[in-house]
Amino acid sequence: MPKRRRAILGGRSNTSRPPKAWTRWHEYAACADVPSHLFYGRESESAAERAAREAAATAVCARCPVRSQCEAHAINLPEPYGVWGGTTEASRRNHRQWARTHAYSEATRAS
Repeated sequence: MPKRRRAILGGRSNTSRPPKAWTRWHEYAACADVPSHLFYGRESESAAERAAREAAATAVCARCPVRSQCEAHAINLPEPYGVWGGTTEASRRNHRQWARTHAYSEATRAS
């Protein structure tokens, strides 16, 4: 079973970490000054609260100049929690499931 990563306190706006070259796009993100609780829900939130929070978070993502880098980061890492690059936890999970199924279909066709 893969080891779960822990969230970093302060989330996206945590400036105590020096940026690495591959994360420099964080500096230009529209969410840099937005509280992280908009992007990460609490465990006890209802489905309606989650939907409203995710809609507000994706609205921030819609105007972000580095949205594509953020989305690629979330899908390739994979980032299991929160809204990243306009994608939700569920949409990224569905994307990974589709990619696994599609890769399996391609492999079986090739053999």
